[in-house]
Parts: sequence; C-alpha cells; structure tokens
Amino acid sequence: MKRTKALMVLATLAMIVSSCGTMGRKAPIRKSDRQITILAVNDMHAAIDNFPRLGYITDSLRVIYPHLLLLSGGDNQTGNPVNDQYPEKGLPMIELMNAMKFDISAVGNHEFDSKLEGFASLSNKANFPFLCANLTQPEGSDFKIKPYHILTTGDGVRVAVASVLHINSTGIPDSHPDNVKGFVFLDPFKVGQELMHLKDSAEVLIYLNHFGIENDVELAKLLDPKATPLIIGGHSHTKVDKELIENGIMITQAASKLKFATLIQLTLKSDGSIERKMKLIPVGKQGNVRRDLKELVDRYNNSPELKQVIATAEEDFSSHDQLGYLMVDALRAGTETDLSLINPGGVRIDRLPKGDISIMNVYSLDPFGNEAIVLHLTGQELLNLHYAAFELDNRMPLYPSGFKSEYTINKDGSLKEVKLFNADGTPLDLNKTYSISMNSYITSVYKYEHKDQGRSLFVTTAENMIEYLKKLKVVPSYQKENRVKVNKEK
Repeated sequence: MKRTKALMVLATLAMIVSSCGTMGRKAPIRKSDRQITILAVNDMHAAIDNFPRLGYITDSLRVIYPHLLLLSGGDNQTGNPVNDQYPEKGLPMIELMNAMKFDISAVGNHEFDSKLEGFASLSNKANFPFLCANLTQPEGSDFKIKPYHILTTGDGVRVAVASVLHINSTGIPDSHPDNVKGFVFLDPFKVGQELMHLKDSAEVLIYLNHFGIENDVELAKLLDPKATPLIIGGHSHTKVDKELIENGIMITQAASKLKFATLIQLTLKSDGSIERKMKLIPVGKQGNVRRDLKELVDRYNNSPELKQVIATAEEDFSSHDQLGYLMVDALRAGTETDLSLINPGGVRIDRLPKGDISIMNVYSLDPFGNEAIVLHLTGQELLNLHYAAFELDNRMPLYPSGFKSEYTINKDGSLKEVKLFNADGTPLDLNKTYSISMNSYITSVYKYEHKDQGRSLFVTTAENMIEYLKKLKVVPSYQKENRVKVNKEK
C-alpha cells in the first residue's frame, strides 16, 4: 500500500512537470541538454505547520530530480508565535529549513525582526547562505549574508544566484530602524543591474529577490534577457500561477505562508538557448507528510503558555479593520491616554473567530515586539502624522481610538485631505494638546513636524493587550465599528 501511494505521488508530480507552460518553441530534451530544476517558496512567515507537507513534496520531487535546488525568496520569519516567541526567536524556522536542506534564502525585511544579534546568530546556524546585494553590513558584524552565491549543479551547470531587497522611502527595509542599525542599504534597481556581470562567471544567472512583483517587473525591463532568464520573487505575496514574462525574463512568486510553491525547470539547449517551464504547486497542510518534520513541529507546538485562554470574543472578528480597532482600544486603555493610534501594517491577521482568545492569538495579531510610547501632541501635529503616514502605509489609513478620521483620495490614489474628529463627530481641536499612545515603530519611522519625542512605557503593545484582555474577559462585537471614512474622487 505504501509503495502504491508513493508511485501515485511520483506519477502526479511527473504530470505536474509535463504540464508546465513553456516559453518559446517546445523542443525534446536531448542528451546534450542540461537541466536546472528549482522548487521556490517565499514569504513563509513561520508557517511551520505546513513544513511536513512541503517536506513530503520536496522529497518526492528529489526522487525525480536528484539535483533539485530549494530556494526561499525571504521573509522566512514572523507570523507564528510558536516560532516568534521561542526561547531563541526564529530558531524553529532555521532548524526546519536545515532539515529540508534549503540551498539558499534571500534576505527579507522580516529577517531583521530578530534584531541584529538574533539575525546574526540565526544566519550562522543556517546551513545555507542568505543573499542580499544592496546592503553593506555593520563594521565588525558576523552575519552570514552574501551578495550572491555561485554553485554547480549535479548536471555540471555553473549557476549564479543573486538577490536585491526592497527599501522604502526612508531608505531602509520595512522594519524597525533599531533592527537594521549599522546597515547601509543601496538602490536595488542600480545594484540589480550591476549584478549582470555575474553572467561572465556562470552559465546561468538567476535573481532571487525580496522586492515585490511590481518592482521585479520594473527591474526586468532594465536587465538584459540574454544575461538572465529568471527572477524568483517575494515580498508582495503575489500568486503567480501562470507564465509572467517581462522583457524576455520569467518572473515567479508563490503567494505566502506556504500555501504554494513554484516548480521551475530551466533546460539549457545545445544551441545556447534556455527553455523555461513553471508550475504553481499547492502545499498547505493536508495530504501525506514527512514524519520526522511532523514530530519536530509537534514538539515546537507543545507550548501550554501560548495556549492559555485569556478572554472570550462575543462575535467573530471578520476583517483587518475590526482587529485594528481592538488593538488600538487595548493600547489606549492600557496607557490611559486621551487618544491612540496604530499603523495598519502592525495588524498581522484578518480573522479571529468568536470564542476563546489565547495568548497565541495575541502574538499572531501583534508579533513585532514594538513598545508602547506616549507622546503629547497638538491636534495639528496629529494631523501632520496622518499625512506623513499615508504613503508609508501603502496608502492605508491609521487606526484611531478616541477619535475618528476622514480621508479624501485623488483619482490617482494620492492623498488630498485628512480631517480629524472627536468620537462624537465634532471637529478635533487642532490647537489643543492631547496625550497620545502609539507603537515604537511609528515613532521611529514616521517623519512629521512635532515637538515631543515621547517616552517608552517599557512594555510591548502585545504584552499590554494581553493584560487588557485578561481584565476585560469578554470582548464585545466590533462588527459595526467604523472610525475611518474614505472618500474617493471620481
């Protein structure tokens, strides 16, 4: 029976490969042709429960393709409290990736969530290199980060893999500034073009980026398709389920959280051309699993402290907004301030069913370890913050507590106007000074005109929320809560 199941799996995988789309003329594989087979994932965000299934799929593919390359497009970390709150933050993901024999990982912005010392330690415990070409490391640091990596496949193909990382308008990745202190980040478009010289050192150059699908498309326009056939992407969580070709270069990405993986085949033809195939493979949790990885994941998940129930939700939380309002209300109550706000990027889940709320739920919602900060701002300074935050937050409004906001958006998506109101709907006094709480990410990243730099309460926003929920015990419904109005000009 086991042998029959194994043969069925291999037959299915063979069918998957044979159904892959092809760029250009399909040609039979000759003895003189050589192949590079890649299984690529990205933005796993500590989805450790899917690793046993991914392990089974990968091992099955390795029966067919013994020289399979297993690559990650970065953001391996952050998104599961079992991993994020582990005694050594992030270690479960590294141990699982080692057990899977990952070959290379791009550096994603969430790799820095373990802070400088943590990421340095994890990078050295990894049995694979981390890649990022558009950064320079702090002097005297001990990170195992390379701009590129050159390897030779079992078929004797010399492959160069290079990577660039997205940076935002502040000049750093989407991370707390303290987590990247000492690093210098360079223009990824410029560095990406400079990496084309690697084609002189290898037969094939592959980009393994954490740059976002739109940026990968723009980068492809700047590259020489004769220099590289492929960009494997990450960061934007885009599900690329069919061939995406830009300027003759294939671009792939496999959504996020190990829902999918991308199987890629490059065939180096005897005439010097490269034939490309790709197929998005479902991963998830269901189906046959690799038993040793299942045992390892079960051991990680055995955390009574994280499973502790601290409150009960009367109704489902069915949107990102509803959970954002709960988070910001908890912050305002715990800090006892007039007003409070949080950034939308700080809310990391979109759903929470009614019933028990555990400590694990809180850390899933708020995994970053940002501290609660209290400032005294005038209404005008608070308004300045809203204008500054809009572009940094991917044109998404801040979540308020104790007040309301109204945004008017231009046709092109840019911000035209923000108005602030008291909870009763009357205009907020722009001359009055308010005590306001927010997280340390906002105070560190957002640049706006204000005087008070604030003070830390030396408690994380997640810890604050845990205490708030313990006192509240029963969380009321937020289904009809709406504090932000958005008007779009036609």
